[in-house]
Amino acid sequence: MFYRAQQFWKAFFPRINPAEITWALNQLPPDAHALFLKQSKAEQRHSLDVAKDLAVSDLRGAQDGLTPADRQNLISAALLHDCGKSAVTTRLWQRVFVVILQKFPPSVWASLVDSSTFLAAPLKTAGQHALWGSDLARESGLNQAVCTLIAEHHSPGSLLGRVLAEADRRN
Repeated sequence: MFYRAQQFWKAFFPRINPAEITWALNQLPPDAHALFLKQSKAEQRHSLDVAKDLAVSDLRGAQDGLTPADRQNLISAALLHDCGKSAVTTRLWQRVFVVILQKFPPSVWASLVDSSTFLAAPLKTAGQHALWGSDLARESGLNQAVCTLIAEHHSPGSLLGRVLAEADRRN
């Protein structure tokens, strides 16, 4: 519960210093800078937290066999894993409802996505943002490994995907 309260506070009052923005942009190719900067301040804060977690962690035992390119791909994907959310404006109160509804059965989620309620768009964004983000990353010239990590960050199919998903959950 404390984790969710802290997460809400960071989303409501995102604080980012200029050095963090500089660090993030230095981790990304120039063509991807706009993707990071287009994210809401709350998403930027979250993405920075995920990327910094990965940059300083031992990657939970996965470090054996990870190349410097793997580590860089993870950090790039962490900085952009939610960039697909920028395709649709979602207010904080809508995101709170999405988090609450994640505890409901999938059938409830599906019926709300197909409805004309005020929650349909935010739920669709929550369900599709990973694929939208992957497409945006591909259009920005990011490599296939980063695009795949973004696409699978909620349902990982690889070791690196699981590492990213775990860092996302922690932050």
